[in-house]
Amino acid sequence: MKVGAPLFVVAFLPFFIAQIAQANEIEHCRLIEVDEERLACYDNGMKVLSAEIEEEIVVAKKEAEEEGKEEALDSIMSEVPADSHSPFSDRLAREASMNDSPFGILPHRRNYILPVTYNSKINTEPFQGAFGSVSMDEVEAKFQISFKARILEDILGGGDLWAAYTQQNWWQVYNSEESAPFRETNYEPEALMVWDNDWKAGGFTNTLLTLGFVHQSNGRGEHLSRSWNRIIGGAAFEKDNFVIAARAWYRIPEDEEDDDNPNMDDYYGHGDVSLIYRLDDMELAAKIRNNLKGGGDNKGAVELEWTKPINKRFKWYVQYFYGYGESLIDYNVKTNRIGVGFALNNLL
Repeated sequence: MKVGAPLFVVAFLPFFIAQIAQANEIEHCRLIEVDEERLACYDNGMKVLSAEIEEEIVVAKKEAEEEGKEEALDSIMSEVPADSHSPFSDRLAREASMNDSPFGILPHRRNYILPVTYNSKINTEPFQGAFGSVSMDEVEAKFQISFKARILEDILGGGDLWAAYTQQNWWQVYNSEESAPFRETNYEPEALMVWDNDWKAGGFTNTLLTLGFVHQSNGRGEHLSRSWNRIIGGAAFEKDNFVIAARAWYRIPEDEEDDDNPNMDDYYGHGDVSLIYRLDDMELAAKIRNNLKGGGDNKGAVELEWTKPINKRFKWYVQYFYGYGESLIDYNVKTNRIGVGFALNNLL
């Protein structure tokens, strides 16, 4: 954002004041009668003045730029109703202020690394079927990278078109016997439309509506291949420091001979619900899935998350997952995992 003239003048006031004061200091050199001493006084005074001018200019420019950024954010925040300010609304406003920057990469989901995770139900069956005898450690690392960028704005009823990418990795980093392989990697590109909304119900504000196409696969072939395509619709509701985000999806059918996992819906169901709460400087989150079937056919999963800041950039991060579908290779096998590590961003 370009800084206006009044802001520039205010930022440079300290420089003008310092210049006047220094000029008065130099003025007394004129009263010195000895030529050599008078010239030395002028010379020393101008050196000091030049250094101070340069320093003041650097400081003033920095302050002007910072105030300009704050002014841009304040302008965006002023468009958000005062009674709807919350961690979630603040995040959306900050994202809006960075959308047009070619150097800004916005987080989509959480970005994290769990150097140590323990899975009491490690799944080895697919690998034994593909490679024969294989050993998998119950302790492994897990990390996720997730980012997004806006492609088009104000289309299809005022919505924005976004592209996003998420990648999850399960790494047998401590398994020297098998040369520390990546046990599983899931790739998830997506295109989604996002509409801002302000519909209110039960004290909650429906902040966002989304509709997108999502592809997810593990990039493998033969017996280890897993993939599916979905149309996903979602809505986010917020109230103070609490957000409820619900999604429902429809799996795009595949030809029977091309379908690597025809019973995927039996384990993933047709949607999920995320609950996110900001408590002081901590963030608590839970994601729940269930296929809504009764008896022995009931399948689901729950993921619990906790973060707390270490400094301005990183956060302590704890994740617990129990159920089906933590990864595509484990979609039909129950996982019981806990991990400890670091997160780069929160969800709110």
